[in-house]
Amino acid sequence: MKLLTGSTLITLLFSFYSNAIIIRHDINPEKHQVQQTEYQSVVDLNFLTGTLIAPQWILTAAHGTAYMPGKQEVIINHQKYYVEYIIEHPQFNESNLSHDIALLKLDRPVLTVASTGIYTLEDEKSKHVWFVGRGDIGNGQVGITGSTDVLNHAENLIENAEGLWLTFDFDSPENNALPLEGISGPGDSGGPAFIKTSTGYKVAGVSSHQRNNDNGEGLYGVEEYYTRVSAHMQWIKNIRATPNQKLSTIALKRPTYKVVNPKRNETTALIGRYTLADGTEFFIEPCAEEVCYRWENSTRQVEVFKTTDDLWFTPKINRTFKVHSSDNGMVNHIVMKDFHGQRELIKQDQVKTLKNKIKTRGRQLLTHVEPVWPTKAIDNKIEGSVTMSFSINTDGSVDNIEIIESTPNGMFEKSSIKALAQWKYAELDKALVDIKTKFDFSL
Repeated sequence: MKLLTGSTLITLLFSFYSNAIIIRHDINPEKHQVQQTEYQSVVDLNFLTGTLIAPQWILTAAHGTAYMPGKQEVIINHQKYYVEYIIEHPQFNESNLSHDIALLKLDRPVLTVASTGIYTLEDEKSKHVWFVGRGDIGNGQVGITGSTDVLNHAENLIENAEGLWLTFDFDSPENNALPLEGISGPGDSGGPAFIKTSTGYKVAGVSSHQRNNDNGEGLYGVEEYYTRVSAHMQWIKNIRATPNQKLSTIALKRPTYKVVNPKRNETTALIGRYTLADGTEFFIEPCAEEVCYRWENSTRQVEVFKTTDDLWFTPKINRTFKVHSSDNGMVNHIVMKDFHGQRELIKQDQVKTLKNKIKTRGRQLLTHVEPVWPTKAIDNKIEGSVTMSFSINTDGSVDNIEIIESTPNGMFEKSSIKALAQWKYAELDKALVDIKTKFDFSL
């Protein structure tokens, strides 16, 4: 969910892959838990939520479409589908979020789950609605409090239904709150506001943003804005009737990539710690049988796969990584391209500090090689370090390598010795002995 204060859009980092339902602080959270069977048409879009409104169509928010990759994978009732076309409303305005609505066409119809139709009447004001989400949770007293893997719902009343918007207030218990009063939260963008009718639930709104939230998202008193579906009924009808040939001309363009198997040395060279220009740290590390990335202060890993040339990508989000290596095959930086544009990720070189020290002592390191991670360490996410002593011959070659200390014993010694033996210094007038260095194997 995006945040607005007055009419100014506040930039924030999305809580990717999480949906939040914010509830009253005095109600047991278990009362909000529901089974997926009650809301089968609610679709997890990884960093958004959507609603299956027809066998091949998902309704969601336009402001999250920049994050969608080409051929995004969607799981519905344990079956895999792909997003074929991403259609934003042509009048969507990113600055004020007007017409914040989008349609996704799947590669084939969903036949195992019933769709939820849209609410077509214009009498939404004062109607009772339900919000649905999975992931982070919180309450109106303190805001976001944690996470959960279960599905939750919360209720509210439509305060106003005018023009493009449905609006809601988050009332506190002393302000006549409903028994299961709540709102949606980070990651619920695109999720539905359901009105229950005589023929079942209908989608009346699409989660867009909050206002009056200067003290924090999700607290009592915030105003929540949902895109009004009835105001976009004709556009939805027209898009659904549009043939694929025409859809391909108006759909958002996203490249698709073919996965190729990387070589072991390509994978090990990629693994490490990187830094953005603003100081943010970024990690590429083993995860199960694949390679994943994660941001600092986060445990959430996102799989990346190699495609042609030196390009890696993730099928879960609109993001690619162009790898730049030195002549000896060591990765020195990566260019990440996504919805924010291009950003450079500099790999933290574990011998950089040593090289600086060497220069100050009159010794110049011309060539260095980083150790290759052993397969067992990668597969089992084992970290450690190796401290060694060595000498430098007058021709600059390394000699007499000895292990001083190694943790864990027997894991990283061989690869460390092999790497250090390939270091090359500038020629010396006199051989040097008992020089120490340390390799850190840290995820």
